[in-house]
Amino acid sequence: METKKSNIKLDSNDFIAFELTESEIGLTNLTDLKGLIEKEISSGNINIAIDLKNVLVINSSGLGILIGCMKRVKNANGIFKILN
Repeated sequence: METKKSNIKLDSNDFIAFELTESEIGLTNLTDLKGLIEKEISSGNINIAIDLKNVLVINSSGLGILIGCMKRVKNANGIFKILN
């Protein structure tokens, strides 16, 4: 899965944003995202945004991984946002 990583500011908080570039997402291409988020949290970046502007289809496995990522960020006392 290809992502574009950037730093953004939302609601006066700094976020690491990952823009998903594929139009369809599911288990096979979102498992990499989980690792990217874990790496950011380990580095102290606990506010994470996922930009879905390119996504047209997401299956239940992909939704489950996004929920798991949200829980991980919340457990680190961070903020998780889904954009677009």
